[in-house]
Amino acid sequence: MKRIDPGTRFERAKRYFKYASLTVLALLVLAVGWDVASYDADAWLEDYGRLKRDMAQGYANLDWMVEKRGADLPALDRRTTAALRNAHSNVRAFVALRGFVRGFGDPHLRMKAGERPARAQAGADAHGTQDIDPPAGKDCAAAGYEEGDHGFRFPFERIQGWKPLRKGDFPSGTIGGTGVLRIAQFGEDQYLSACQAVFETGIGRYALKLAVRARQQAQLRAAIAELRKNGARRLLVDVSGNGGGTEWVNEVVALMTDHELGRRGALRVGPACDRSDVWRGARAPCSVFAGTSADRISLQGTGEWRGPLLILADSGTGSAAEDFVAWLQQNGIAIVIGEKTAGAGCGYVDGGKPTRLSVAPVDIWMPNCARFLDDGTNEIDGIAPDVPLLMTNVEPAAKAKALAAALAAH
Repeated sequence: MKRIDPGTRFERAKRYFKYASLTVLALLVLAVGWDVASYDADAWLEDYGRLKRDMAQGYANLDWMVEKRGADLPALDRRTTAALRNAHSNVRAFVALRGFVRGFGDPHLRMKAGERPARAQAGADAHGTQDIDPPAGKDCAAAGYEEGDHGFRFPFERIQGWKPLRKGDFPSGTIGGTGVLRIAQFGEDQYLSACQAVFETGIGRYALKLAVRARQQAQLRAAIAELRKNGARRLLVDVSGNGGGTEWVNEVVALMTDHELGRRGALRVGPACDRSDVWRGARAPCSVFAGTSADRISLQGTGEWRGPLLILADSGTGSAAEDFVAWLQQNGIAIVIGEKTAGAGCGYVDGGKPTRLSVAPVDIWMPNCARFLDDGTNEIDGIAPDVPLLMTNVEPAAKAKALAAALAAH
């Protein structure tokens, strides 16, 4: 067998990598060339104009951004228009539009990859009518369910006297006479195993959601009962890092008290005028909301827990989890320990209605509702704790020590 000289092998390898590198470089040049050649400034500007119209009429927090945060809409519009006109490539145009969206600092105002189906919308029949409850899919994964991380993030194990009880979807434990219950998500679609337990062939999307919700409510009731049985005289509900979910949160709130609760109802968009002048710096001639009433809504507690209540929240507690905090804090049911919440506020009532770009398969979602606290503050400014406790970028031992001290003092 003829041996190949090491020097020859090295030269061959050099030539191979040289040709491979040239091929990759050529492909990159072609991609960049295509990106530049296919760029259409007018199309991007047309999409941007439609986005501005949709935001003026349907972005629930737009007026708050101007009046309370000092957003300069004309300046932002000029910068974005210039950036799109002079982008000369789709990539740079996308980055410019993304910067515009992110500039508002609203977690619910965001860009997401959007589907552009060639066929008729799923769930519609040949006559174009929509199913009342379209099929969820062949299984839970097809229905969009996944298994979230339900475990504790806070280092309770470092607190003296910590006794873990249950794992699973709602972990729990005790610290002396304080029961600890972890709720990491308020979205049914984050509980895959629960979905698999109730899934039936042909079940509708909404029916599946309600079935998962009912199962999880039963699990929460069982967890609370177990904590009581193990000597819990007060309850700490840990919603740190809970980014929100759905209206299921109302049913969870009800578990925590036997009182009737009340708060200001959420306002939904639905202006009675053309508000496009806001982009020129003019004051909108009407509110972005369908009504400006501060009508209160009520929620009757079911009383699974009736003792003292504490809530652990941090800067990752957002959206529906903020609703959980607001209901129980404002009604004097719970003492909130931790950090100011994320400031995500209300999200997408009835699923929301995104602006769909024509130049890229991207949808821009905006909140179509807003929730206000009793003092008139929009929840997007976050909810302050009753007992401040640094939780972000803090060593686990220091966090545990601080919480132990807070529990001892309250």
